[in-house]
Amino acid sequence: MSYAILSFIHSISRSQRLSLLTKGSVNELISGESWTNVVSLLKERGIIEEQPNNIEDFEYLLKNRAFMLFEKIRNYFSIFRITYNIIDLYLYILTLDELKNIIVSIINGKSNNKVRFFKRYFDQIPTSLEELINSLKGTIYFDALSYAIKESQSKDLAYLLSLLDFYFIRKLSEIVESFRGDWKSSAESIICYYKDYYSISLAIKHKVVQNITCRINAEILKDLSSSSNNNEILDVIRRTQYSKLISTNTVYETLANLYRLARINARRNAELAFMSSPFNPSLALALAELIRLDTEDIITITNAKSLRIKEEDIKRMISFELI
Repeated sequence: MSYAILSFIHSISRSQRLSLLTKGSVNELISGESWTNVVSLLKERGIIEEQPNNIEDFEYLLKNRAFMLFEKIRNYFSIFRITYNIIDLYLYILTLDELKNIIVSIINGKSNNKVRFFKRYFDQIPTSLEELINSLKGTIYFDALSYAIKESQSKDLAYLLSLLDFYFIRKLSEIVESFRGDWKSSAESIICYYKDYYSISLAIKHKVVQNITCRINAEILKDLSSSSNNNEILDVIRRTQYSKLISTNTVYETLANLYRLARINARRNAELAFMSSPFNPSLALALAELIRLDTEDIITITNAKSLRIKEEDIKRMISFELI
């Protein structure tokens, strides 16, 4: 990769990072009296421009902001395919919930009037998965859905949806694996815990072993996939290093805690990436991950405020280490 391209990645990544959340701004949002107060603070900071009528509209406004930001950054990085593909994956994961809802609507034969991001691909909701796939040709959604359908072999809908989640970390891991030296170690540190979370989740929920891991080995996944009850699953998790970092009282709680730990680790190492070698393509990954985490954290805070959840409990729900 040329010095000019690396300099460009460095410049774009650092300029965009200036608009990201800080611990101070997050504490300010958490201290808001209500979800509408949080929205007003975000509007004052220029993060959103409109005043949403409800939580659902707010979530779309925030995701759409991230979507447009990702599209802008992806266009900046179009001169270098690897960074372009990284941002493309983050656009995919940002909009995946809507794709899942469309798939569920098709399978269950129910109408879905809440299509926003995918309006660009079709005027009306497709009536079959085949029609949906054809409408998405030439996009990352086509690749992901084709992969999920092939791997699931029509076993069940839940497995297909889980594979769509897994596609994100699978493809991201392939990109990171192509890096060398400091580039690879920096990028790997960001996605490390995600790799374990997604693979553990598949092994527990669907009894499937996918050997994309970081801090665990294949034997752990095999044991999880062959476990016959929740106690056995928890016993296997307690054999891993994660048992020292999270509570493992129930399977649901364990997976939730593992995902939050992955997010905390990703934020910490994404921020460290900006302090390392200035000319590093992993900065594109770090920037994309921070934008994603910011978006998810703001949505979490706002939803929690609407439910009147205590401030200390909200702090335990986000990717910032505030406690």
